[in-house]
Amino acid sequence: MEASLRRGLKSLVGLKRLKAMAARDIAACKHTREVFPHTMLTGPGGLGKTSFAEAIAYDLGYHFEMVEGAMFKCRRSIIGKLVACSLLADARGKRLLFFIDEVHRLAKEPQEAIYYPLLKFYIPETKTRLSPFSVFAATTHPQDLLRPFKRRFENDWAFSRYDLDEIEVMVAGQLESFGLDANSVVVHKVAKRSLGIPSLAYNLAKKIRNAVLSKGRRVVSDVDCENTFHLEGLDELGLTLDQVEYLKVLCDAAGVPKGVGGLAGALDRDVEVVGDSIEPVLLSLKFIDRTPRGRVLTELGHLHLARTGQL
Repeated sequence: MEASLRRGLKSLVGLKRLKAMAARDIAACKHTREVFPHTMLTGPGGLGKTSFAEAIAYDLGYHFEMVEGAMFKCRRSIIGKLVACSLLADARGKRLLFFIDEVHRLAKEPQEAIYYPLLKFYIPETKTRLSPFSVFAATTHPQDLLRPFKRRFENDWAFSRYDLDEIEVMVAGQLESFGLDANSVVVHKVAKRSLGIPSLAYNLAKKIRNAVLSKGRRVVSDVDCENTFHLEGLDELGLTLDQVEYLKVLCDAAGVPKGVGGLAGALDRDVEVVGDSIEPVLLSLKFIDRTPRGRVLTELGHLHLARTGQL
């Protein structure tokens, strides 16, 4: 994907500290002509890690290429892709920003395969020298990566949930882009149930748009919001039915830690779904805690269930 199709860091809402650090490194790279440092982006899904990497590529004038970690199972596959993307960037007269999404799904062998290229921009097996490039890797599970691989990344930047006012700006802009009229109360209601996660805010705004358009209107009402929240099974904080049920299972365990496999079985969900979609927000809210023996409900998690009448 060509970075010129996107916009730079100034177009992004929030991320003040991360944007400041990125702007510092961008300015330094332009001054020294060094390649941008390899960068690890960590945090729950939906926080804009891909957009952030694209914006940096845009501001640097780099060619942006995105791949998924699960695509590569062997050394040859990832080396081949890296070389192909490097040659494409060269042909366009740009440096390469190689973005690996969900890098924790990258198998051990491909991780090991790019140890040396990350440091030397050279492929020993084929004696291929590459133009200097920057690798960005996004992950929700940094603990699953090989330590030598992680050490190749000079920057390790953690994403957190956004402030409510930042999400409100996103929601208002999204509803406006849909051609809908929404007052500040409506915008606040939607933002409040987005858990500080931009992707959830955009998805919820789209569902509300569908509800309004299905009635042949263009003005969003409180009723449209409440009906959508109810239909989607969102509690007053924005937790889904699965997330609430997860908390209830831990509550019933009365302090006895439960493993992910046991939780997945109780919820009738795949372990991967629990780890990638259900747990991250609960961890970031400090409603649950990881222990060596499993997950436990925290006092905050118990208070949320009690306060919302979901015990």
